[in-house]
Amino acid sequence: MEKIVMKQYKRHKLQLFHDILTAIEHDMYHTGGANVAKPTHVQQYSRLSYDKMTLIFGDLKRKDMILRCESSGMLSITSKGRTFLKQYRELIDLIEDFGLDKKIEN
Repeated sequence: MEKIVMKQYKRHKLQLFHDILTAIEHDMYHTGGANVAKPTHVQQYSRLSYDKMTLIFGDLKRKDMILRCESSGMLSITSKGRTFLKQYRELIDLIEDFGLDKKIEN
């Protein structure tokens, strides 16, 4: 039996921000409308290790893009985080319109 291994490219920090914010947004709107996201769901959706994810959470919190409840650990995205997602998606669309690769290599 052949095992299929998919190579995952190294993601740039902006891509990690996008992936985490998108995961939070996804969980907030697809889990009964609670307007909060569970860290474990965010981790699974964004495909990050727990350590890497918590480092990114710290960066996003310092930049006021997410809120994290200290007692429960639940997450929510701020208006600044939503603005980042909107502008990031517009930038990716622009890059794709010019036929450039959206993967940013380090």
